[in-house]
Amino acid sequence: MKKHYGIPYMGSKEKILGLIQYIFDREHSKKYFIDPFCGGFSVSAYALERTKFKVLANDLNEYVIALYKEIFGGAKEISKVWFDWVSREKFMDVRDNPVKYPKWYVGYVLTIWSFGNNGKAYLFGKDIEELKRSAHEYLLENGYRENQGKRIELVKEFKGKELLAGRFELQQLERLQQLQQLQRLEQLQQLQQLESMDWFAFIKSIPKSILENAFIYCDPPYQDTAKYSKNDMDYEQFWSWFRACPCPVYVSSYAAPEDINVINTAHKIVFLSAQKKRTRSKENIYF
Repeated sequence: MKKHYGIPYMGSKEKILGLIQYIFDREHSKKYFIDPFCGGFSVSAYALERTKFKVLANDLNEYVIALYKEIFGGAKEISKVWFDWVSREKFMDVRDNPVKYPKWYVGYVLTIWSFGNNGKAYLFGKDIEELKRSAHEYLLENGYRENQGKRIELVKEFKGKELLAGRFELQQLERLQQLQQLQRLEQLQQLQQLESMDWFAFIKSIPKSILENAFIYCDPPYQDTAKYSKNDMDYEQFWSWFRACPCPVYVSSYAAPEDINVINTAHKIVFLSAQKKRTRSKENIYF
């Protein structure tokens, strides 16, 4: 199975980890890596697994941060619901009434069980929901937990039983495997801080002694693109801070103000599920 870092998440940087490694190589002499928009945790997880940096991570989404803390704290509660089917009705209730549930559970449901990881729409269309539920239950009842080979075999068996042709995926189980990989991170002692607050407040909370030996990587919500659940980002403030920050700062974005230069670029293929087509996009790193 392909190695994944972090969890499926809107705007995930997993596809451009080559650019991230380029940044890490540039800053190899630093002690701390600061990730104020950690999102799906792919960059922070990559840093924890592949580098010596001590990591300070933050995201405005309090539910996804609560999910990470549950995972890193031993996953005692979430392990009770790992493989439970989440219905459309349950998803909608969690989405619309989050105060009824533990924050980590809200993060779990809205991440694993949403279409395109957008936290808003249910993962499956009404026309295939029952089929996906049947497949989910079939796999779990017949040994899904054993190994990857068994999982592939069970999907083939289910397709044959239901006379299904073509590719058949259970996205929620694939996403769950990525979530469980976070639980197995061995270098968690390098995770110095994990917070949920405004990005600017987070950076201001970091002691000067750490900032002097740190670099920052920012992956803010992209301006004029699909909106996140919380995005009242003040881009003028952000770029003003970027220009004046005394320690090295790198930013992933499709565009930036004219006075800010690109230092590296990567092309990536994005699959647009709703339109059933792929598009090629260019991601820039600004320094």
